[in-house]
Amino acid sequence: MTAEQLSDRRAGILQLVIQDYIETATPVASRHVVEKYALPASPATIRHEMHALEQGGYLTHPHTSAGRVPSNRGYRHFVQSLMGHAELGLAEQASVRHQFFQAAPSVDEWVELAATVLARSLGLLVIVAPPHPEQLRVRQVELISLNELLVLMIVVVQEARMIRQLMPLPQPVEVDELDELATRLSWMLRGRSASDVRTAARQAIDTPATHPIEHFVLDTLAQVLDRDALRAGNPAIAGLGGMMAQPEFQHEPERSLELIELVDQHSAEDLVPAAVVEDVTQQGDARGAMHVLIGDDHPTALLQECSLVLAPYSSSTGSAASPEIPGYVGVIGPTRMNYPRSIAAARFYSQLLQEMIDAVYGVGR
Repeated sequence: MTAEQLSDRRAGILQLVIQDYIETATPVASRHVVEKYALPASPATIRHEMHALEQGGYLTHPHTSAGRVPSNRGYRHFVQSLMGHAELGLAEQASVRHQFFQAAPSVDEWVELAATVLARSLGLLVIVAPPHPEQLRVRQVELISLNELLVLMIVVVQEARMIRQLMPLPQPVEVDELDELATRLSWMLRGRSASDVRTAARQAIDTPATHPIEHFVLDTLAQVLDRDALRAGNPAIAGLGGMMAQPEFQHEPERSLELIELVDQHSAEDLVPAAVVEDVTQQGDARGAMHVLIGDDHPTALLQECSLVLAPYSSSTGSAASPEIPGYVGVIGPTRMNYPRSIAAARFYSQLLQEMIDAVYGVGR
């Protein structure tokens, strides 16, 4: 029995069984389906259809129960053919947007906020990664005097980040001099990477007319760009407590401990492998793409009894000279997860992050 051969009645029964099992985490019996959904059929007829679905690999039959539960194949068919297009409610969308617009204009803060709010909403494990380049490029430099020997360097980069760095000065500098130097460096370095900044630092040594601290500032700036380029793709992980509250993990303490250890190690590569993100984004533009890995679709053995909903996203800050590695919103839960809600939420949050980054840091601003 292939997906194309499922009759309308069997597809409908499969949908009811999956929806009920998602809600109750209890094997579903034919009599329960008839009574709960007031079906115009006898329990024997529904039992026959459920048996046929089991024979086709869409349901499975736990040894200790008279009811049936969905198989990985059943969930896949549900996601691909039965659940339709899901969207978050307008009230929830408005509430989430309000929280984001109250946050500071920082990609790192948005990513943390998205992971925390979404995990709390779904009761599942959430991993959110920002889009990031292989190198950062300068948009603007500010030098703010804290005292005569200490400056706060603020660097806005074209890849949707704002970097702050305390910088002790080798000699006292007047506020007006710092302002003039910051203005000149912003003009000179716009669109330049750390390697370009180092070249400018070497040139500053050999140019007598430059400000005495210019080489020092440029060298510090290059180090800051290199350091933050390594940090730029760090994901935020939230929702471990909600995941542990799911029945599948409450009944399997050893499995719970393994997942806790994985999250404690911040092993995002095991939770959302880079190869999976790359495979999804290569299928099309990262904007609007969605992908669901169910059960043994996942390459990490520990997560082969779970499902991953993945919504990659990009921004308009990338360029041919500095291509961007897409970010993503990932939701991990038991295979019994509420797929319509998880998919709708992952899609909405990825689109919102993309909009926020484009609005604040997009090309042309």
